[in-house]
Amino acid sequence: MNKETAVLGNSDGTRLSHESETTLEHVVNIVPKLIEWMIKSGVGYTEFSTALKAVFYNEAIKELNRISQKKTDSAISLLSGLNRRDVRAFCQTYGEYVLVDQLSLQLPVSVPARVLGAWLVQALPSSIPFQGNENSFESLVRQISSEKHPKSILLELKRLGHVIEEGEQVVLQNSNFNSNLHVDENKKIFPKNISDHLAAGILNLTQNTNFLEQAIFADELTQDSIDKLTQLSSDLWKLMSKALVSAAIEYCKSDQGTKNANKRFRLGIYQYDE
Repeated sequence: MNKETAVLGNSDGTRLSHESETTLEHVVNIVPKLIEWMIKSGVGYTEFSTALKAVFYNEAIKELNRISQKKTDSAISLLSGLNRRDVRAFCQTYGEYVLVDQLSLQLPVSVPARVLGAWLVQALPSSIPFQGNENSFESLVRQISSEKHPKSILLELKRLGHVIEEGEQVVLQNSNFNSNLHVDENKKIFPKNISDHLAAGILNLTQNTNFLEQAIFADELTQDSIDKLTQLSSDLWKLMSKALVSAAIEYCKSDQGTKNANKRFRLGIYQYDE
């Protein structure tokens, strides 16, 4: 066993099965881009790991439903890896499933976010001095945490675009708190596309389905070739999507109102180069 797979065991030192070990190894290879997105957005391990507990709880419930097994605390705990205290807490608080909007109310709030919240709640000026005993950025941070250094919090808020420095002043950028409807809408669409893409591939691997899930890869290319391939991809997608949308509209019209019209269809395409 090489060093990379050696870390994919259980905490008690026992080995995972080959299926579990290889699955975990490949999932870990998928996650970095998601972690990159979260870190760029100011989401850390604490917030993510808390949210993951509910995801594992939900998926364990779904699997027990699939195999028609009784949903006891022990069974949910065994499948999800959560301790029974967490399972019982979810059952008592949410019932069978944890809804995403319910979960968001329970997530821990990071220190930088709490500092911003205190700034707004206390109605401090949009520009405050970094140092000082009262109404300064340092004093604001100390109200929230005695462990985090004010300079570190300042750098994090600057990285996220929430504040800027002007001389000795820290200036709140209110525009960054306003909702960007275009970005928000894309954030809703993107996870649905990715989720269905993953669902197609995972079902192909685990249930021998035959969903279309393919990609074309080429390397050792010049930028000129990349530009031409990108344009060709875009042109072909426009032709294909036009035909598919037209067909989908017709099928929706003909199927509307029929008893078994309870299915959905999604076809996606992506292009990436580096």
